Amino acid sequence: MGFKDVKIMVAETGWPYRGDNNEVGPSIENAKAYNGNLIAHLKSMVGTPLMPGKSVDTYLFALYDEDLKAGLGSERAFGLYKPDLSMTYDVGISNCYPVNSIGSETDCNYLVCTKGRYF
Repeated sequence: MGFKDVKIMVAETGWPYRGDNNEVGPSIENAKAYNGNLIAHLKSMVGTPLMPGKSVDTYLFALYDEDLKAGLGSERAFGLYKPDLSMTYDVGISNCYPVNSIGSETDCNYLVCTKGRYF
């Protein structure tokens, strides 16, 4: 191809953790494996075969479930978090810790990967 300065962005990727009985593949185990492996790959800065060592901007689909979305059950079950703000499963992008001595409130930092830096 020969283009070494083309910026790559993955606009949407994810895996459903639940689906209808006739859907093959949606499960918490599969979603956690897919998203966890994706995050590990992005953090490694391996890049792509044609652009090794380059960062790839990637947006996980989705941060929250869309429980009112029409269609198959899997369409409503991509979220890392549920509508009640509880975590669906942990893929290592949050670091929550108590903000008071009794631990009734938490403060969370989220992994944001940009140009090889993680915040």
